[in-house]
Amino acid sequence: MWKIVFGSVQGTSHVQSGKPCQDFCDGAVVGTSAVAVCADGAGSAELSHLGSKAAVERFMEVATVESAPTREQIESWVDAARARVLEEAAANETPLRQLACTLLVAIVGETWAAFAQIGDGVIVFDGPEGYEVAFWPDNGEYANTTRFLTDEAYRQHLRIEIVERQVIELALLTDGLQMLALDFGQAKVHDRFFAPLFKTVRNGPDTELLHASLLEFMDSKRVNDRTDDDKTLLLATRNATDVAPSLPDPTP
Repeated sequence: MWKIVFGSVQGTSHVQSGKPCQDFCDGAVVGTSAVAVCADGAGSAELSHLGSKAAVERFMEVATVESAPTREQIESWVDAARARVLEEAAANETPLRQLACTLLVAIVGETWAAFAQIGDGVIVFDGPEGYEVAFWPDNGEYANTTRFLTDEAYRQHLRIEIVERQVIELALLTDGLQMLALDFGQAKVHDRFFAPLFKTVRNGPDTELLHASLLEFMDSKRVNDRTDDDKTLLLATRNATDVAPSLPDPTP
């Protein structure tokens, strides 16, 4: 069984400007699998918070976990999420670009994991030699830009990876935390950022307290001093009894 904790915090720049938090995230344990989806609304898009919410909720509705999905199945679920954003744009009588958002997806079964992503943000999971990223953040052609689910050519920028082994620890985060989570100079994950977070989730008995602690961490001065953007973080750990005994512990 999995333990999942997630939350979003409004960036300090959005607090000052009066903009809502444009991130949205959800996670659930379905049978013995974990499903996690996050989206980050474009800062320049007036209703991107609605786009993020619509995309995440629709993907959670349509994704199935009976077996490892095919690339075609994942593409169809992403298509469904985008179609829901289109419906939301029509309902608000606004151009689709006003609901622009990224999309990060992880579906993890007993002996497999499937990841998909459009745009920036990070999906992190344990590997044989430390934490790995499913995809390096896609920052587009220019500085401070990225790809969006709402782009006409979104399928060209949809990245999918299916891993055929057991994943024990999983994290999804939006770009507000990228500078803390990644070493851009060496293009790798900051293990020391994730190891204590996973340890806390694994050992914490109360998910409500863990959720409160997660929000407090993301809204702390030391984090806000590094980023003024909205921040979303989802952490999931597999219970020790569900870990294959032949696998090494990925944390120090």
